[in-house]
Amino acid sequence: MKRVLAVTALLAAACTATPASAGSVQRSVTNRNVSIETVVQFGDNVQPVTIEESSRINIARVIQIGGTGTVDATIIQNGTRNYANVIQVGGTTNAIIGQSGVSNTADITQIGNSTNALLLQIGDMNSGAVRQFGRFNWLAIFQFGR
Repeated sequence: MKRVLAVTALLAAACTATPASAGSVQRSVTNRNVSIETVVQFGDNVQPVTIEESSRINIARVIQIGGTGTVDATIIQNGTRNYANVIQVGGTTNAIIGQSGVSNTADITQIGNSTNALLLQIGDMNSGAVRQFGRFNWLAIFQFGR
């Protein structure tokens, strides 16, 4: 919970620093070797986020602070090393992470009435962590070695 409050404070500071990005901030850097994408959304009507990365090293982070509605995030990564992080707050939270590579790391935190997460990792070194805080929680984790 402290982490969510810290993220909310950070979002408030970012909002006042960049008034042109009133409800959404997106940053990305991509080339053949490295892909880094960060999406931050807040407000009552956050839009679904889909990130697809296929560089050697892939890093994706999605932070969605919604109202009572639904927040959705999908991250698909195919590379040697894959890192994904999703933080969601909303009435219904949905996260899907699919990773294929030698080393895969995923982290999902969800707070809402209904939380749903699917994590698929294909690789030799897979690490995943999921935290769900809600009344109705659903989670499926599939980890396969090459």
